[in-house]
Amino acid sequence: MKHERHGHEADLKAIDRVREQHVAALNDGDAEAWVSKFTDDGVQMPPNAPANIGKEAIASWSQGFLSHFRVQFALDAGEVRILDEWAFERGDYTIALDSKAGRLSMMDTGKYITLYRREPSGTWRMARDIWNSSNSLPGM
Repeated sequence: MKHERHGHEADLKAIDRVREQHVAALNDGDAEAWVSKFTDDGVQMPPNAPANIGKEAIASWSQGFLSHFRVQFALDAGEVRILDEWAFERGDYTIALDSKAGRLSMMDTGKYITLYRREPSGTWRMARDIWNSSNSLPGM
C-alpha cells in the first residue's frame, strides 16, 4: 500500500504511538488499555453490530470481545492527514481470532478509518473508529 502522511511531524509521530498502543492492547488482550486510546465521547463502529457510543459502551463491547478471543492484529496505515485538532487515518488490517472456548479460529482482512482528536492537553486519542471485512460473504 502507498503511504501518505500529511501534517506536523510531531503530531504524526504521536498518532503513530496511539496506533501502536491500540494494536498492542488488542494483541495483549488488554481491554482497558484499548479503551484508554479513545476520547470520552468516542464512537466505535464494529462490523455486524450497533455503534458503541461513549467510553462506557466501548469498554463493555471491548471487554466482551476480548473475553472470547485471543487476537493477533496488525494495521497498515496507508494515509494519515492532520487537519487542525482532528486527524484521519485510512488503512488495512489483518486479524486472527482464536476462540478461548476452543472453537473454530477465524482470519480476516479488511479496511478501516479512524478519526483522531487532539485533546486540550495535547494528547491525541481515537474519536471515531470503523472497520469492516474485505472478504466476500459466503455464497457471494
